[in-house]
Amino acid sequence: MSVNDDGQLSSSDSFWEVGRYMRTVKRCDNGYQLCNHLRKLIEERNEIEKKYAAMLTEWTKKWNNFLDKGPEYGTTLGAWKGVLTEADGVAELHNAMAEKMMDDVHTKIKFWQKENYHKSMMHFKETKEFEDNFRKAQKPWAKRLAKVVATKKDYHVACKTEKSTANQENNSRADSSVSQEQLKKLQDKLKKCQQEVENTREKYTAALNDLNSYNAKYIEDMTEVYKRSQDFEQKRIDFFKKIFFQLHACLDLSVESRFSQIYTNLHSTIGNVDPNKDLKWWSSTHGVDMGMNWPAFEEYSPELQSISKRAKSNLGSADGGIMITSIKHSREDSYGSYSEQPSAPPPQQQQQQPQNYKTQSSTNSYASAPRNDMDSSVFSVDSLNPFGEYDSEEEEEEKGEFVEEVKLVVEEKSHNDKLKNGSSLEEDPPLKPPRSLESHKELVTETRIPPVPRARDSIKNRARSESPDGENPFGDGDMYDENEEGEEPPSAGWMVRALYDYVRAEDDELEFKAGDVFLQVALEDEMGWCRGKKGEDIGFYPKNYVERI
Repeated sequence: MSVNDDGQLSSSDSFWEVGRYMRTVKRCDNGYQLCNHLRKLIEERNEIEKKYAAMLTEWTKKWNNFLDKGPEYGTTLGAWKGVLTEADGVAELHNAMAEKMMDDVHTKIKFWQKENYHKSMMHFKETKEFEDNFRKAQKPWAKRLAKVVATKKDYHVACKTEKSTANQENNSRADSSVSQEQLKKLQDKLKKCQQEVENTREKYTAALNDLNSYNAKYIEDMTEVYKRSQDFEQKRIDFFKKIFFQLHACLDLSVESRFSQIYTNLHSTIGNVDPNKDLKWWSSTHGVDMGMNWPAFEEYSPELQSISKRAKSNLGSADGGIMITSIKHSREDSYGSYSEQPSAPPPQQQQQQPQNYKTQSSTNSYASAPRNDMDSSVFSVDSLNPFGEYDSEEEEEEKGEFVEEVKLVVEEKSHNDKLKNGSSLEEDPPLKPPRSLESHKELVTETRIPPVPRARDSIKNRARSESPDGENPFGDGDMYDENEEGEEPPSAGWMVRALYDYVRAEDDELEFKAGDVFLQVALEDEMGWCRGKKGEDIGFYPKNYVERI
């Protein structure tokens, strides 16, 4: 240990220096803080494990919903499900891991910390005890060290003074201007300085000897306290080692039998994928091995024939459809019905009515009441075929199409009346028209009638040609004035307003909400579809879902 000229102790990191034991004392406080940090570490890992398990569970839920509605099938679907089952199992294990860490590890740390660190007013009891013991063991040695430092300082000052006086005395001897009396005073002062140097030297030597003689005791006392602090720290380290082993046991899923079983089951599930079995199931459910009600020869039954082959499923519907009876009329009877002259049907025709055919033969009218006045005026005739029953097949089909077209006009007339009266149609929007002629047959079987502009125009032209004055016999002449086929759109198009919500069914269609205003950029096609632009989107939409503004 060295001391500088000012008598201050030189900087040193030795434990034996005065006050350097405080690092060992502070280690006790650090141990308590390390317990807190370890507890926090486990708490954060617990949150991570729970979040991971929750994310796995959410992930499996999402993909289970996809698989329940998706196109996968058979044993391959089982492999998909196996991967999700593995995730559920792992999520369950990680939840168990999180709970085990908190119950087995976190709780023990908290309990041990409470048992070994006792809080006082300002410090922990253990910290205060170590500090007091170190100070008590170092105090006698520190006093001796302070005496050594003081005597050393006195000795060095005396030496410095003696050397300065000796220089003055030598200079005075060489200077003739200095009197003998002055020279003698300097010589006496030099003797006193030399004597002071000897005295301080003796004191410094004695203090140093006393300090060195106490070193052994000092080392013994300090070592005893240090060992106690070491034992306390070893106890903490041993406890932490045990805790880390317990934490390892919680985190190590490789020794968990359920963990290995999860992947054994997954491997077995994937191995159960059988392409032949899946393809056989598909063939029997959706392919060539399905049963089929092949067409067979059916006898002709004139009593049950529909008036239109194309729309026979629509005529018997409850939504304003047509139901025929087994009563047939001759040409004279049919014409008589138009001239409002009653004529009784022949008895033999009445006998031809089947007894088990459930029809409203007593009324000989349509199955449902007319929707409006126009329905009643058009369908008030007693016979559906005023031309007799011996027409050719082509003529019969043409007349059936004509009746269907009349019904479409009636339905659209009812729809337009609702719009004019301001009634809300949002609860019952019309069906969208078919995108192709092939889908028209399926569409007409729905309960609501879609718009067919081509059929409407053919009815309009036929009605005008048969009318003496070329007028519309159905009334409401402005019914056909909207969007004539020959009308060309302006360069900027027409502005239209949506009457109903429309959700696209194909990628090239336009989607909108009721009340949206957008641009119609092209005339409707023969199936009743228009092309519009809404914002940046351009696509097709059914004409009967909008109105021009």
